Amino acid sequence: MCSKDALRNHSDFLLYNPLNCYTCSEIFTYKKFFMKQFFLAIAMLVVCGYVTAQATSVSTVIEKTNRDAVMISINQPLKVTTEALQEKLSRAGLKERVRRGAASYKGVILSEISKDKIDLYTKVEEGPNNSSNVYMAVSKGYNNFTSSGSDSVLTENVIAFLNSFVKDADNHFADLNISNQISDVNKSEKAYQKLVDEQTDLEKKKAAIEVRLAAISNELSSMRTDIDNKKTAVDESKAKRRE
Repeated sequence: MCSKDALRNHSDFLLYNPLNCYTCSEIFTYKKFFMKQFFLAIAMLVVCGYVTAQATSVSTVIEKTNRDAVMISINQPLKVTTEALQEKLSRAGLKERVRRGAASYKGVILSEISKDKIDLYTKVEEGPNNSSNVYMAVSKGYNNFTSSGSDSVLTENVIAFLNSFVKDADNHFADLNISNQISDVNKSEKAYQKLVDEQTDLEKKKAAIEVRLAAISNELSSMRTDIDNKKTAVDESKAKRRE
């Protein structure tokens, strides 16, 4: 235990408590450690909140009427989510019919939801921060829409279907990015090859030019000699004439 006199005489500032004494550097280290742990805990809470986001039962307007449905928020843009949902249902053999902002699939069997024929309705709306909301409603025919109370099994199947759809939307976004990157690579490779072809062509022309320049140089040298000889002959002829 540190005495009060020791506290006054210590060169570092000390924090006095009944159990121990801590220097400024120790206090700063502990504070930094606990702040780091605090922000790490906050980050984990945020991540966990995102990861555990689940589809929920809601009410939404389908073809101008409020219907019981299931909704899930997708952390992807509207266009990406819409395309991903269309592709997922198309792979299951479903053909959509869009009316008043909602897609409908009449008299279909989607094994993940029901082994019997159902009418399936989907709607994708833009959400905050470039996200989107997916709505899915099920009717057993003749506008007999299911609800979480009376048709809990079907509702739970829809919830499970939408929860699994999150991965499809994320993968579709990743596929689009990969496709764009591949397209960018192909474009760059074409531009690169164009320059390579141009370089090769210019090198061929350069070689031909160098050969021609060498030939011209030889011809010029030969012609210069011939001209000089002819001039000499002229001078000799003139000299003879004066004689």
